[in-house]
Amino acid sequence: MENRDHRFFGNRRRQGIPMKDIVTFLSSNYRFEGRRFMKPHLIKYSLLLIAVFVVGLVNQALALAPPVAMLSQVKGTVEISKGKEWKAVTSNKFIFDGTKVRTGADGSATLINQTTNTSQNLGASSEIEVTATAIKMVSGTLSEPQKAGDGVLASMSSRFEQAQRYTTVRRSVDKKDKDKKLNTAREITLSDTHPDMVWANMGEEFSYRLIIDNKGIDVPASKEDMVRFKVTGLTPGTHKYRVEVVKDGVSVFSPKGDKTMVWLGGAALEDLNKKLSEIKASTPGDDFLVANLLDEKGMTVAAMDLYRKYFKENPGDIDMFPLLIKTYHDLVLTDLKKEAALEYNKNAGN
Repeated sequence: MENRDHRFFGNRRRQGIPMKDIVTFLSSNYRFEGRRFMKPHLIKYSLLLIAVFVVGLVNQALALAPPVAMLSQVKGTVEISKGKEWKAVTSNKFIFDGTKVRTGADGSATLINQTTNTSQNLGASSEIEVTATAIKMVSGTLSEPQKAGDGVLASMSSRFEQAQRYTTVRRSVDKKDKDKKLNTAREITLSDTHPDMVWANMGEEFSYRLIIDNKGIDVPASKEDMVRFKVTGLTPGTHKYRVEVVKDGVSVFSPKGDKTMVWLGGAALEDLNKKLSEIKASTPGDDFLVANLLDEKGMTVAAMDLYRKYFKENPGDIDMFPLLIKTYHDLVLTDLKKEAALEYNKNAGN
């Protein structure tokens, strides 16, 4: 294709002209007179561009929008519906665009609006429809909006959208025994309350050496999917760490560079504990929001543990599963991430 045609193609895409019009242009300008035949390399080029364009549209359509609200302080009979079927709610529940909520004669709940950061009380024998822009009253009673706790759902939207990219299942290549390369979290935050460090298990025949600030700690082999070790004795601040793979007492893999470990303490820990207390006060018993805050602060292992606990207790809440998958990604737990992504796509119908 000549340079002038490259310019034509690029300019038309920037102007927002539909792909089908571009393909028409290519077809009409690159066919032999009377034979209606496009040059082979242009056929491939055009089809490739169309495929990329279509895949982008499909991925965009399949991506689930973040929740717009959350039900908390659920009492009595409370149900939600995304279509014709109604499902009972017995604990805090994230609400997505287009969801209907209704209460029975003995039911009530508090609705926290993520967009406005306000809360409203839904009374007995009431029904509402929640959209991305408004809460529509169908019947019953709904109190006036009141300011919710400071940033209860502030980071959920962006974190949820980011997590969506990790739900795609990619083909992996099995590692050979002689090529045991172990990747670990680029940066991790721990504390006296949450001291656990984890990494992927390379096999039962391997043990490990955790090296923090050039001081080595031997970690025994494990049969679990991930290796877990409680870190102690660190001062608040930033430290360097790496994990070596050991077999028969000999290091068979050592990473090229160190990663970052932050030990939380002092004012930073006090600030985190204050925010955790606010969440627990505004949404009692909600491990999910606690996990979200811990994840936001880089305490990914603690967040992962709470997400796992939440989904074990709420297996049907598949919509929020990408946030657990994200923690697996951040902790480089590749096998667990793939397994969780397969489960998500199966149950979500993707």
